[in-house]
Amino acid sequence: MAESSSPVARKTAQAPPHTDGASSALTTSSLEDLYRVEMPQLTRFLVRVGATPYEAADAAHEAFTIAIEKWDNIREPRAWLRKVAHRCYLRQTGQRDRPYDPFPDRPGGTCPIAYVTLKEGNQRVLNALAQLPPLQRHVMAWSQDGFTDREIARALDMREDAVRKNRSRARRRLQQTLVEETGGRDE
Repeated sequence: MAESSSPVARKTAQAPPHTDGASSALTTSSLEDLYRVEMPQLTRFLVRVGATPYEAADAAHEAFTIAIEKWDNIREPRAWLRKVAHRCYLRQTGQRDRPYDPFPDRPGGTCPIAYVTLKEGNQRVLNALAQLPPLQRHVMAWSQDGFTDREIARALDMREDAVRKNRSRARRRLQQTLVEETGGRDE
């Protein structure tokens, strides 16, 4: 059988091992395995940054498409995907219409994402994250994905103390926002 000359097949088959210390779940070297593990996490990351589910999915897919072309040069795939996906999201903001309903004659539409409901606590946290300044929201999204301050600083080209300060301020604002929302009662 002839060897495949497809860039995807070649890069997936010959991909070097990639680890960045942030995920023990990522132990294989193939782009396919990376996609399976990281796609849902990358999508959630983008939602935490402020993307709608549609925007997050599109930007995440676009980042993986770019990864295929650059696979041999990517050393820290989890961080690289988040940086590229965030840039893709920022480029697409405001350029997209709401997706068309596949059954336009049904009243109210049938888009499945419209029916996805988050647990009340998760939705409250997302709403509170949306009220943060963009840099604090971005740092918190990285932090929630398990990246250390050092990894975040390197990925965002910031000083480590600036990351700590932004994360600390974000946590205080989130706590204050969530306490004000619940009126100080435990839920």
